[in-house]
Amino acid sequence: MWLDVAGTDYSTYLKINDLLTLQVPLTEDAPDELLFIVVHQSYELWFKVIIDELRRASAALGALEPWNAVSHLQRMVKIEDLLIQHLRVLETMSPEGFLEFRDPLDPASGFQSFQFRAIEFLSGAGKKAMLSFHLFDDATRSWLTAMSEEPSLFDGFEKSLRWSAHADDATASIDLVRALYRDHRSPRESALHAVAELMMDHDERLAMWRHQHMLMAGRQIGRRPGTGGSEGMAYLDTTLSQRLYPVLWEVRSVL
Repeated sequence: MWLDVAGTDYSTYLKINDLLTLQVPLTEDAPDELLFIVVHQSYELWFKVIIDELRRASAALGALEPWNAVSHLQRMVKIEDLLIQHLRVLETMSPEGFLEFRDPLDPASGFQSFQFRAIEFLSGAGKKAMLSFHLFDDATRSWLTAMSEEPSLFDGFEKSLRWSAHADDATASIDLVRALYRDHRSPRESALHAVAELMMDHDERLAMWRHQHMLMAGRQIGRRPGTGGSEGMAYLDTTLSQRLYPVLWEVRSVL
């Protein structure tokens, strides 16, 4: 039960009245547009939480405290499971229902989600070329540049891993990861192993999301070009093989 504490009630604290004014369809009498807006706004809210969890996990690893990164990564993976389910809700739209409001969206595109790009950078797999794209205004590009310069999750993992193994920068990452997977009995190495597996979960969830997103787009628009000038399905096809942490996948082959 929500309690009224010191004059702050549920609606005031969560700014419900403001929140409910933010869904503004562009097309009159297009029943699916409200769903489309709410799902994508929900994504951006969850992206904000993921960014916070990534930064906290990275900071813990950078401070050589991998055990303090685990809970943040566990929460992030649970959120990503939820985001995959969001796509299944969008799949309840029929192609003709989506086409009723799609054209006025142009040139808006999910490609312009700067928070998703920040997640890629903070994970350790962002592309610097993204910062020069015309997609973002100066303020957004400045913020995203700052995110790209923060120590990433993978940076923190490598730092903690080398510290744990007393290894210098000359030691190959794959050798350190293989040693970790072969022996993680100590509390410190156990925490690092848990972090590595949660990073795999994160990588896997993004791959699953990309695949489900591609299937959903195919159901809605087929091979039409995407809004915002993207190639639509042709572009999404190229993202399916992307992995955040190739070394964590490679180690499975050399254990």
